[in-house]
Amino acid sequence: MRKKELLKLGDMNATSKMIQTAEADLPQRTVYRSWSGEHDYLSYQYGLYMRCQVIQGFLKVGFFLPEYMRTGGRKPAYELYIDKEKGEFLTYDRITRKWRTAKLDMLPWPVYVSFSEKKWISPREYGLVKSYLGGEHGGYRGLLEYQLKVRAEELKRRHKKETDPWDLELEQTPELPKDWDRWVRKVGITENYIFYQYRRNGAKTGYCTFCEKEVAVRNPRHNKVGHCLRCRHEIVYKAIGKAGTVVTEYNNMYLIQRCEDGLILREFKGYRRYRKGDYKNPEVSSWEIRRAIYDHNVTPINAYYWGLYKQVETRWIRTSFCAPYWYWDASGRVYGKTLPTLGTKELRRTGLIETLQNNQKIDPEKYLAVYERIPQLEQLAKAHLPVLVTECMGDYYNFEKVFKNPQSGSLLKLLGIDSQQLKRLRENRGGREFLVWLQFEKVTGKCLPDEMIVWFCKEDILPDRLRFIMDRMSIVQIFNYIQRQMRETGMKSREVLTTWSDYLSMACRLKMDVSDAIIYRVRKLRQRHDELVELCGQKELAIRAWEVLEKYPHVEDIYQEAKEIYGYTGKEYAVIVPSRIEEIMEEGKKLHHCVGSSDRYWERIERRESYVLFLRRVSKPDAPYYTLEIEPDGTVRQKRTIYDRQKEDIKDAEKFLREWQNVISKRITAKERGLAEKSRILRNQEFAQMRENQVIIHTGHLQGRLLVDVLMKDLMENKGELAGTALADAA
Repeated sequence: MRKKELLKLGDMNATSKMIQTAEADLPQRTVYRSWSGEHDYLSYQYGLYMRCQVIQGFLKVGFFLPEYMRTGGRKPAYELYIDKEKGEFLTYDRITRKWRTAKLDMLPWPVYVSFSEKKWISPREYGLVKSYLGGEHGGYRGLLEYQLKVRAEELKRRHKKETDPWDLELEQTPELPKDWDRWVRKVGITENYIFYQYRRNGAKTGYCTFCEKEVAVRNPRHNKVGHCLRCRHEIVYKAIGKAGTVVTEYNNMYLIQRCEDGLILREFKGYRRYRKGDYKNPEVSSWEIRRAIYDHNVTPINAYYWGLYKQVETRWIRTSFCAPYWYWDASGRVYGKTLPTLGTKELRRTGLIETLQNNQKIDPEKYLAVYERIPQLEQLAKAHLPVLVTECMGDYYNFEKVFKNPQSGSLLKLLGIDSQQLKRLRENRGGREFLVWLQFEKVTGKCLPDEMIVWFCKEDILPDRLRFIMDRMSIVQIFNYIQRQMRETGMKSREVLTTWSDYLSMACRLKMDVSDAIIYRVRKLRQRHDELVELCGQKELAIRAWEVLEKYPHVEDIYQEAKEIYGYTGKEYAVIVPSRIEEIMEEGKKLHHCVGSSDRYWERIERRESYVLFLRRVSKPDAPYYTLEIEPDGTVRQKRTIYDRQKEDIKDAEKFLREWQNVISKRITAKERGLAEKSRILRNQEFAQMRENQVIIHTGHLQGRLLVDVLMKDLMENKGELAGTALADAA
């Protein structure tokens, strides 16, 4: 519509009758309730007045508000223009002088218009609207119905613009095979039953839903899983008196067909229902839920699912392809008669055909998604390793780590095993864990019995789990030891390994000779483990302490030397030198700071840059008070209590620390002074780097402050150390 031409169609004013009616219509105060409370407004008998005319092929409708007409206004608030031939409408807002495309019900009317049921229009003009629009109604209702119809058609055209390419692509979908319904009933839906009539002396026959005949049965029991003696299919026994209506699970089924673009993978769901008393005539239902189209090289093109589109209609809707990391199980039977021809061309290099020969149920779309990411899947499938294929499809990301040489075209190099091991892998239907054990065999050169590997796989034990003891025992010895402990203690295999590993860690911590078979292959493992827990105090703490000692082996020896120099007790306070790593860890845990858990402090102690000591009250020598970090000359780098804080009482404690510095200044030797000089250099370098990097504290009561400023303020250099040096030089 040309807006300028519409405005030239002339003015439309309120008639005298409309003015008189509006003036006689006295407003009434009306209250309405909404979620926001009670509201009131002035209502009229007629909330809106309308005039209309057909001019130059357009239907022009003027909308007049009673509140304006009562004050002498004769102009419409809105003018609606409709071009039925083009199916268009447009509204001109005379108040704001703007054009609007909204429908009548979406215009910004006063409140009383929205709540008013009556809109005034003359009978002649009511008929004019009805005649022009060709609808069932005239007036306001007829106009709104027409606008809704126009909007619906516009929406349909927009949707059609999107869906037409989809429909065009899906036109290549072939017809279903002629025997499809029978295949769904017999093969696609996998659950089968034998219905039998209960008898006191035992039923002898029953009706097999797969054979569709009366067959002999042996010792049937309701809901018992068995096999039909005639067709050998797995069945579930159902006593007719107990069964009621029986419905199978919803089964996924797949059909792969050739199409113009390449191939189309179609997914169906289906089930059977056996109604009570009519078990020989099941109701079979199946429906298609998904289509995936690939080109001739099995590259994904588009995927569709059957669903509700835009809340308007149920149809095929384009969607994304199955991703290789999707974990839900959508496996099902695949229709087999179309596969031989596809296997000679499109599917020849995928391994999907070989996988289907070894797996009764599979999700082909998931297989092709994983194959696109891991092309080695084809080698596994064609080597008839179905368990490896299934595990790769289930967790392809972690499975990639198993491949030793992913770029190799040789399966043996890919898996890191030899031909004899490949044969064993295939014969044992081995999966990823079996393969890892064979790779371990290949590296160590020690062959293991298949039965032992199968047992380890069943118990979910891989070689890495046994590293803690492999240097002292062979895998066969470890296997026998675990089984003996399981028999004697009733523990599960993984409990045995955890207990064994913890026991050896604690034995190392207690400096026991863990290379002695009497120690590492102890007969009463659980008992010895519990005994060491009592000796160590806390098992976890002892194990962590051993890990620290493995990394920093001289820490405890350094503290033994430091005791004579740095330990001191005054009247109210004492400086305690710890003996064991566990003591430092416990200090950090009880005061909730990082001493004991941060490698930074262990590194400094190991290279004798600084030491962690304890400041205690003499009245409570075992209660953590302040933790100190000191340099070899007695300079105090840090003094922190609970949550890395300092309290007011530190001022009184600092007097004692000055006393302590004076005392130890007479004890330190040239060795400590040399270490102190190196420590001072390292400390200054660290402070300078912190200031350059503007390191800020992000948590706690010191949040937002520069770390170097806090540490500088905390620093207490040993002034008595200079006097000690002077005395030593004079001597």
